[in-house]
Amino acid sequence: MIVLHTICFRCKITSYTVSEKGPSEKGVATIELSLIFLLTSLFFTGFTMLTPILPLYITALGASKLELGFIMATLPATSIFARFPFSVLSIKIGRWPVVISALLLQLASCILFMSISTKILLYPTIVIYALALSSFGPSAIAIALESSPIGRKGMIMGRFYGAIGVGMIVGPLLTSLLTYYLEVQQIFLFALALPITGLTIFTLFGSKSFLKKSNEKKLAEEKETRSLLHSIRRIVCQRNIMLLSASSITFFIALGTFETIFPVYAKGELGLMSYQISLLFVARGIPNAISRIPIGNLSDKIGRRIPLVFAYGLSWFALFLISVTNNVLLLVPIIGLYGLAWGARTAPSAALYSDNTLPEDTALVSTILWLTADIALAFGSSLAGTLSLFIPTQSIFRVVSMIVLAGLFGILLINESKSQRKG
Repeated sequence: MIVLHTICFRCKITSYTVSEKGPSEKGVATIELSLIFLLTSLFFTGFTMLTPILPLYITALGASKLELGFIMATLPATSIFARFPFSVLSIKIGRWPVVISALLLQLASCILFMSISTKILLYPTIVIYALALSSFGPSAIAIALESSPIGRKGMIMGRFYGAIGVGMIVGPLLTSLLTYYLEVQQIFLFALALPITGLTIFTLFGSKSFLKKSNEKKLAEEKETRSLLHSIRRIVCQRNIMLLSASSITFFIALGTFETIFPVYAKGELGLMSYQISLLFVARGIPNAISRIPIGNLSDKIGRRIPLVFAYGLSWFALFLISVTNNVLLLVPIIGLYGLAWGARTAPSAALYSDNTLPEDTALVSTILWLTADIALAFGSSLAGTLSLFIPTQSIFRVVSMIVLAGLFGILLINESKSQRKG
């Protein structure tokens, strides 16, 4: 799949660079979208390769379930403090330099994961890992939003999050295949290939003069906008943004809890092997990925709220079913439903943020989008470790399903208009 993306991308590069006058503004936007979609797939393939095995790796180094919760919480907690500085940096130096620095940080973190032998060293390693994640996401989504045609942001966000969805399938699938033959720590060696590939592709295509000129134009426009404080004030005064952020927090609390405790639960209480746990994450990733583009397109036509109501309702239902199911075969379709719920909320959420934001606030609102996830993921990871001291793991899933249900009520309060989606 990655090879096909690369072939298509080479074709687009060729078609837009043959003109003696250089690429048009539309051509630049198309090329930027192609490049950021490809780099996003590579980055999140590397990220999701580690998702099923990182809790297992941490406990293998001697961490208790409570320590596991705090170590996993370090990842989003670091991102909470790093998001805004990286957002400001992307405004000053451009989106693309921040994206490339994220790939370099991802490369460094994989090398460190491969090298450490004690749980104490996990903290600084995960901090570097978190800096990669916190710098890549907002800048990448800002590039995608800024290159989106008017009235088609839902479609573009569907494709952007579809690129992430590709990573959510390919990453766990690679991990499942590798863990069948290799030790967990050896997986980090193979994960190195993803940021290296991304950096190579950018070196070949991303340094073209049209991308530099595009960034310079955007920077010139953004220097004319008002201060960061005014931007924050404009954003927080938007009722829909505040409601969506509050609901997103409930979704990601549940997700942080799930990703922290489920691999340990699957191995310790369900008796699954590492490669089988990774396959369950593939089962979550497939419907997650394939639902993003069509639901993004659908949200351009019927609005953002209806797909979001579906997503939050299905997420609550899937988590509740996980809490009452011990049968591994039944878990496969249930986790698939959870993946579908995740995929159904991504593009409409991002598009709704953009619908309620001025163009000059795009970078900041994309940071807020990721920041709400960071806060909630950190809390969810800590919650998983703390609740494991008092209640059975299945009861933890039941608790977080109720938290998501509260988020559904927030979505029902969102008010949108067709004119907003076209603006």
